[in-house]
Amino acid sequence: MPWLGCSLLLLLVIGCTDGEQHDDAYPRRPIKLIVPFAAGGGSDTFGRVIQNAIETHRLLPERLVIINVPGAGGTIGSRRVKHARPDGYTLLLLHEGILTARHSGSAAYGAEAFVPIAGTGNATQVVAVRDDSTYSDLPSLMREASRNPDSIVFSANIGAPSHFAGLMLQAKQPGSKFRYTQTGGGAKRFAALQGGHADVSSFSIAEYVQFKLSGIRALALLGPERHPDLPDLGTAIEQGFDVESQNMQFWWAPLGTPPDRVETIADALAAAMQTDEVRQTLAEMKITDTVLRGAALEAELQRRERRIAEVAPSAAVELPDFAMIALGCLALTAVAAFIRAVRRRSSGVPRPAADRTERETSAHTGQLAAIGCTTVCYVITLQFQLVRFVPITAAYALLIGGILVWPLIQSRRINATKATVALLIVSVLMSVVMHYLFTEVLVVDLP
Repeated sequence: MPWLGCSLLLLLVIGCTDGEQHDDAYPRRPIKLIVPFAAGGGSDTFGRVIQNAIETHRLLPERLVIINVPGAGGTIGSRRVKHARPDGYTLLLLHEGILTARHSGSAAYGAEAFVPIAGTGNATQVVAVRDDSTYSDLPSLMREASRNPDSIVFSANIGAPSHFAGLMLQAKQPGSKFRYTQTGGGAKRFAALQGGHADVSSFSIAEYVQFKLSGIRALALLGPERHPDLPDLGTAIEQGFDVESQNMQFWWAPLGTPPDRVETIADALAAAMQTDEVRQTLAEMKITDTVLRGAALEAELQRRERRIAEVAPSAAVELPDFAMIALGCLALTAVAAFIRAVRRRSSGVPRPAADRTERETSAHTGQLAAIGCTTVCYVITLQFQLVRFVPITAAYALLIGGILVWPLIQSRRINATKATVALLIVSVLMSVVMHYLFTEVLVVDLP
């Protein structure tokens, strides 16, 4: 097949030119910051405060563009960054939900799948109940949770820090157990309390201050010390429960990102956190203007990881690898078809001219099988990032086109050389245009 050699040549040529051009100047184009939650939430607001400071004070030569990728408790957005090219142009902003997701079974990976850039801010959690609740303090709540396990409904975002706040509390009271209900973000958890669908939940200080006048009451602060905005609220530690739950906003890069680029971003974040407008805004949001990087950041992540691992629920049930099962079924089908074809040829039974329809059907089936196998190889190559998007897509389009026009070439209805040149031009243009559409217009990271 003439296009087979062309496709291999195309793969080599474009592969050589499509690679990233290493340049000491960074960044040379806008940086995408993936916020794995909906716009308007706490993480999104925090990210935009830092983004505004970076642009206002020109802390980076290029823009920081926030892209909201909500869903699955932050794992959809984090997975995108995990598989992004490690060039410093795709970053992730995700609090310790990146740690709780793995321990709750929501994700198969955690902090080890990324390069930590910095930890910024610290939002302490508050345990709260309705104003008319019979629980006057944290000990009374935990005694009831111990006397009647599973009777107190804890509103949480399962697998997120709000869920683990409850798990940490019940771990400190022997025999206690909450009945967790999946609710969602702070506003939804407040609605669950207010509507009588839940008995207790955890909120950030900013959320609690916002909802307090609408009918909720705090039992304890889950921080190492009292907060100046809530001076009369005792900590869980003061009430006999050694529990801390503080949400820090962590910045991550794909594994393999050059250290100098990680440092460039860390420097910009540290500078942004020192600006007056950021400090003022974070004070209004009841967030401590903390900045951790380097060894201090690693130590804090390990400390939080240990604390979360101690109370993590049982591991999730391992699901079958459906992708490999499907691939195995396809391979078995191909082998069965090949054996059948060999047996027919070796039988030596003469085929009458009237059997032309059957031969055409067989040829069509073989064509579909070739297209299917080529498509599977293409998807696997993209999934494991074995080859860059442009060359593999161009080669795939060339092969598929060749498979489709081969019968016409065999019957001499079209010229082989002209068909190959036309397919080569179309496949290259299509791959380049698709790459531009996905990366520049739809802002989707490709291998």
